[in-house]
Amino acid sequence: MQAFGSVKSRPVFLIDAMNYIFRAYYGLPDSITAPSGMKTNAVLGYLRTLLRIIREQDPPYMAAAFEGAHSFRRALFTDYKANREPPPEDLKAQFGYCRQLTDAIGICTLQVDTYEADDVIGSIAIQMADRGHPVVIVSGDKDLAQLVDDRIHIYDLARSVWLDKAGVRNKLGVDPEQVPDLLALLGDAVDNIPGIPGVGGKTASRLLSVCRRVEDIPGANLDAVPIRGRDAILKHIRENLDAVLVCRDLARVRCDIDLDLTPETLRYRRGRPDDVITLCRQLGLDQVLDDIPMRYDQPGLFD
Repeated sequence: MQAFGSVKSRPVFLIDAMNYIFRAYYGLPDSITAPSGMKTNAVLGYLRTLLRIIREQDPPYMAAAFEGAHSFRRALFTDYKANREPPPEDLKAQFGYCRQLTDAIGICTLQVDTYEADDVIGSIAIQMADRGHPVVIVSGDKDLAQLVDDRIHIYDLARSVWLDKAGVRNKLGVDPEQVPDLLALLGDAVDNIPGIPGVGGKTASRLLSVCRRVEDIPGANLDAVPIRGRDAILKHIRENLDAVLVCRDLARVRCDIDLDLTPETLRYRRGRPDDVITLCRQLGLDQVLDDIPMRYDQPGLFD
């Protein structure tokens, strides 16, 4: 497990469930099916992800964040994620089973309508960190790097990489709190955020090394900053600053969802054996049953 210095409280692990469900669906063979013939590759890969976290990290507190039905960001920018095709039907059919299994093996599941999983994770992370708990966000999504501080780390499970503040700067070229500004300049093809033409990672990080925020760029003296096509880029930012600021709002993770949670709500409960066995057999996942911890709820287990 990652070391957390002198912090006495046990860490809270927050899992970006949708990230790993999609990764499993596109990474595992579609020949993996239930006895009914339904595809179960996403369920299997996601379940293995959860079991790996439990096995390797022995987490005292856990939650898995799922996606709400709609996103408030569409009201800010009608083309937000408009380039995305809807999930395939055989993937959508697996979403509910992923959530049921998460709950059955004892992990708290959370979803808030009009918000995305990132916002749920951000809100829990801040609330738990403010209570004195170190927080580990399990995700490979660069957007969540903006949440990293002395209390909050990212664990990219697929790459076995831990990110602290120095790690974010190493990877993205900016400090964590600048990640929304970085994405506003770069754009994000996945979320259909347009960005600034001609701006790549190096250009964006050079601009943000001088100007902490995108709104500081138009008035800054950047003559000494080596940027190819600088004049055209600066002209575009000046003429479209309002749009750039909207892009930053789209990229910023909301951390103010009113969630009535305590650490006890997030305690890892170690599963309901009957439900786990029933679901795994229904889905043809008998091969993972031996890997699932199935002790009943044990209050005080991690105290």
